[in-house]
Amino acid sequence: MTAHVQHSLNWQRLWLLCGWLGIVVTLVVSLIPPVLNESGGHSDKIVHLTGYAVLMFWWAQLITRNRWKLAVAVVLLGIVIELLQGLTPHRQPDVLDALANSGGVLLGWLTAHHLPNLPGRLAALPAVKR
Repeated sequence: MTAHVQHSLNWQRLWLLCGWLGIVVTLVVSLIPPVLNESGGHSDKIVHLTGYAVLMFWWAQLITRNRWKLAVAVVLLGIVIELLQGLTPHRQPDVLDALANSGGVLLGWLTAHHLPNLPGRLAALPAVKR
């Protein structure tokens, strides 16, 4: 295996690992007691929008075919998490959160469309020699 191919595989593995880590962090942060003090406002919607935009963008860099299936999966993840929040003592489901999540998925999809193959471009950077 050439050094370039190995370098490319390392970037892809790292990208995949970070993607799964992003899903785990999303689950944990969504189901633990709230960190933000929400006093009746909707400031957390920006967090939802941003978080799901990053999640969708990240995975859309790995899954380049049939991204609509990926988008449906990430939207469903957001809906399932909202429903699971109803089973926790400190959280409750919120339709506006699910809409913000879905808006983030759309934003991430559009960003990935305009900035394709980021892992490939990173892998093409010269490897650091030790």
